Amino acid sequence: MSFNALMENIIHMKEIVRELYVFAKQLDTMKNLETQGQYGMVAETREKRLLEEAISGLSNQLRILNNSTPQLIKDIKFFKELESGKGVKSQEKFVQLKYHPGGDKEKVSLTISDKDKKEFLENLSKSNLSVNKLKKKYSVEKNAKSEFGKPNYYAKFSNQFFRNFSNSLIAKGYFKKLNKDLREINSPFVVGTYVSMSLMSIIIMFILSLFVLLTLSFFEISLLWPNFFTFSEENPFLRFFKFLWIPVMFPIIVGVIAYFYPQGEAKTLGARINQELPFVAIHMSAIATSGIVPLNIFKIILRSSEYKYSNIEFRKLMNLVNFHGHDFVTALKKTAKSSPSVKLKNLLNGMATAITSGGDLHNFLDKHSESLLFDYKLEREKNTKNSETFMDIYISVAIAAPMIFLMLFVIMGSSGFLTAFINLEVQQVGLLIIMLLGLLNVGFLVFLKLKQPVI
Repeated sequence: MSFNALMENIIHMKEIVRELYVFAKQLDTMKNLETQGQYGMVAETREKRLLEEAISGLSNQLRILNNSTPQLIKDIKFFKELESGKGVKSQEKFVQLKYHPGGDKEKVSLTISDKDKKEFLENLSKSNLSVNKLKKKYSVEKNAKSEFGKPNYYAKFSNQFFRNFSNSLIAKGYFKKLNKDLREINSPFVVGTYVSMSLMSIIIMFILSLFVLLTLSFFEISLLWPNFFTFSEENPFLRFFKFLWIPVMFPIIVGVIAYFYPQGEAKTLGARINQELPFVAIHMSAIATSGIVPLNIFKIILRSSEYKYSNIEFRKLMNLVNFHGHDFVTALKKTAKSSPSVKLKNLLNGMATAITSGGDLHNFLDKHSESLLFDYKLEREKNTKNSETFMDIYISVAIAAPMIFLMLFVIMGSSGFLTAFINLEVQQVGLLIIMLLGLLNVGFLVFLKLKQPVI
C-alpha cells in the first residue's frame, strides 16, 4: 500500500514540477520583456500576480508531498518488526486525498500527512484558480468558428454504436492517412470518432436510399407542375430492380466523401497558408532585425489579424511551448510535422536548424522571404492567365452554346421534328435548358471561388 501511495505521489510531483517550469519560464520572459521595453511589451500586473500565485501554490503542494516522502519510504517493508519492551513509537498519521484536476486528466489520488491536509487543500484551491485564469487568458487554441469544448451529440450517438468497431480497425493499421489529414486540419474529432460518424452517416444514407427506392418502385417523378408524383403503370417489381443501384451507390458516395473530405480540406488550408506565407516571412524578417528572442517573433505575429490561416499553425506552436512545456526548437519541429503547408514546414524546420546551429536567423528569414515572394508572383501570373482561359470557356459554353441550342429546339419544335424523335414538348425542352443553364452557372461560380487566391 505504501509503495503504491509513494508511486502516485511521485507521479503527481513530476507533473507539478513540469507546470512550475512552464509558469516560471513564462514569468521570466515577461520580466525580461518589461525590463528591455521591446515593442512596448510591458507585463500587466494582473498577469504577473496570477503567475506568482500559481507558482506559490504549486511550490507549497510540492513541499507538502515531499515532506510525506521519507515516512512513506520508511513504511515500505518486506518483513514484520518485532515489538520491543520499550513500546512502539507513534507513527505519523497519513490521509488519502482524491480529486479530479479537470479537463481530460485522470483522477488523482495522493497520500499526505494529516496535519498538512488543510494547508494542501488551500494551496490546491489557490493554484487551480490561478492556473484556470491563466489558461483562459493565454490559451490560443480557441477558434470562433469551431466547436471545441461543446458536446457533439451526433459524435456521441455514433460512438455508442461503432466505437469498438472503429477502434479495432484503427488498431489494425487502417486510417493512418485519415488520422494525418485530421490532425492537419485541426479537427475537433479524433480519428476513431470520425470513423464512427462516417459509418453512422453511411447507415443513415442507406435507410434513406431504401425509402427512395420504394418510392420510385410505385411512383414516377415528373418535372412539370402539379404532377410531380404520379402512380406508375409499370410493374413495381421491375421498377424495384431498375432502381436497385440507389441503395448501393448513395452510401458508397457518402463513405468516399467522408474519407476524402479531410484530405481536401488539408489541401485547401495548405494553399491558403501558402498565399499568406510570403508576407508572414517578410514580417518575421523585419521583427528579427532587432535581435529579439525568436519565440517573441511569433507572439508579435499572433497579435496581428492579417494572417488568418498562418496564425492557426502559430497558435499550435505557442500552445506547445506555454502549456505542454516543449522547448522552442522541439515545438517548431512538431508544428512543422503537423502542418498542411509544405512551404510552412520548410520555413519552421529551417528556423529550427538556424537556431540549433547558431546561424543568423534574420539572414535566413530574409533569404527565405525573397524565395517565397518570387514563387507568389509566379503563382499570381499563372492565376491571371487561367482566369482569361476560364472567361473564354464561360462565354462559349454558358452563353453562346445554350442560345444556339435553344434556337434549334424552337425551330425543330415548330416543324414537329422535336416531338416525333425526342418525344418532348417545346416547353419541356425549354425548362430543361433553363435548369441546366442555371446549374452550369452555379457550378462555374463555385469553381471560380475555389480557384480564387486568398490574397
